[in-house]
Amino acid sequence: MRGASWQRLTYEIGLALFCGLGTAVVHLELTYDPPQDSMASAIGFAVLGFFASVALVPLRLVRPLSALMICGLLSVAMGGFSLTLVPLSASVGYRAWRSVPIVLAYLTVLVGCVGGIYRVTGFPLLTSFLLGLMEFSAFVLLPGAVAAMVAQRRLLVMTMHQRNLELHAERRLAVGQAQTRERNRIAAELHDSLGHRLTLISLYAGGLAQAPAVAGDAPAPERQQALGLLRDTSAQAMGELRQILRILHQDGADPEGGRSLAQVEDTVASARGTGTRVDLVRVGEARPLPLLAEHAAYRVVQEGITNALKHAGGAPIRVEVRYEDDALFVEVRNGPGRAYEGQSTGQGLAGLAERVRLAGGVLSSGPLISEPSAGGGFRVGAVLPYEGEVPEAAPEPEGDFPGELRRSTRRQQIGAVAVVTSIVLSLGSCVGSIVVPIPPDTVSQNEFDRFAVGAPESDVRDMTPRSSWWTEDDVGDGKVCEYYMASPSVEPRSAEAVEVHFVFCFRDGVLVEKRADDITE
Repeated sequence: MRGASWQRLTYEIGLALFCGLGTAVVHLELTYDPPQDSMASAIGFAVLGFFASVALVPLRLVRPLSALMICGLLSVAMGGFSLTLVPLSASVGYRAWRSVPIVLAYLTVLVGCVGGIYRVTGFPLLTSFLLGLMEFSAFVLLPGAVAAMVAQRRLLVMTMHQRNLELHAERRLAVGQAQTRERNRIAAELHDSLGHRLTLISLYAGGLAQAPAVAGDAPAPERQQALGLLRDTSAQAMGELRQILRILHQDGADPEGGRSLAQVEDTVASARGTGTRVDLVRVGEARPLPLLAEHAAYRVVQEGITNALKHAGGAPIRVEVRYEDDALFVEVRNGPGRAYEGQSTGQGLAGLAERVRLAGGVLSSGPLISEPSAGGGFRVGAVLPYEGEVPEAAPEPEGDFPGELRRSTRRQQIGAVAVVTSIVLSLGSCVGSIVVPIPPDTVSQNEFDRFAVGAPESDVRDMTPRSSWWTEDDVGDGKVCEYYMASPSVEPRSAEAVEVHFVFCFRDGVLVEKRADDITE
């Protein structure tokens, strides 16, 4: 209750007082009968029930099973009934989950109800059991089953709400990741395609600047050729940009969305236009490749030529495309050349490695240690399988929502069965307690003759049945008369009589009269 609001505190205090006072009043009404409990005993049990209820009602919030078992044991002294059983049972159904302790707690309450009714009423055990079962079903089992169904319903709603929150969060995360991947893809395509073309344009421009001028207005043949190369390379750069847009908008099934190895010759020819020696070697019979693998192979050649032209100007370049039995091998290597004076980010090889990995292949790159020349050379190579598959992202765990949904549905079904069972048991035990006859307690002739007028009332009551057949108060002169049925062995004095009743009359704690009455009807 720490940190609870004042409304909750008021509710708990009011519930505890209501259950305590209700239990005490009902106990006095049911058990204060001189043949069962004396006034002092009835008041003592009523006070015990009040304080026990006040203590057990808040205990149910932290120890519902313990509170219910204690109240079930106290039900023996309380005559088998306590209003506190209703909120305690509801708390067990709402908060408890372990089946074995729940069954033990409810069995304890059932035994307490039957034992309390048997102690107070003195009815036969079968009748006491039926009455106790009716009370247990109506005031213990039914509230617990309803509370369990409410708890399962609330848990299901909370679980579904939490699942919706998780789905919304996952959706936002997926959207953000998709946007990031798309940005990276665009950046990689721009770097691979336009970077290569722009590098060629830079080399052509450098060659144009160094071409010798010829007298007159007519441009030199070398300059005319360089201008044509610049024009063609610019057009190719624009074509690459349009190609990138098609790649970004394709759904993955269009075979024309990416580059193919058939376009390697065009790339090599463009590089040769810079005056650089570029050799293209093809080995083996060409075989069909998946879209991603063929596009990745083309990008390896393009990136290798671009890096060679940029970082080793004037160095010879060798491009090899070799079809092995189980994979395609693509390699671009260059010798030493003029060093690049600018800065390099290294994004090209990193993006190329990721592209090759997505195609199911492996990329390797590094300096050529076999080149003895100063500065060495460099190589970029990739191995791509013919049957490569795009690796799928690891599926995210779906959590225990389906299992929780099944468990909640099963518990709701169990709660519904418990509700129906409690109603059937309550009605059945009620009918049974009415139908089953209650045999009256009888007094034998020897017990009747044992007491003489003037005997203490307590001695007479200790030796006679606890429940009389009839009680007649204030007969006259303050007398109270108890009527008991005589045992079948007692013969009536009158021939018309069908049975005999023994009558004991008390006044001021003393037996003042006893007689045997013949009953004719």
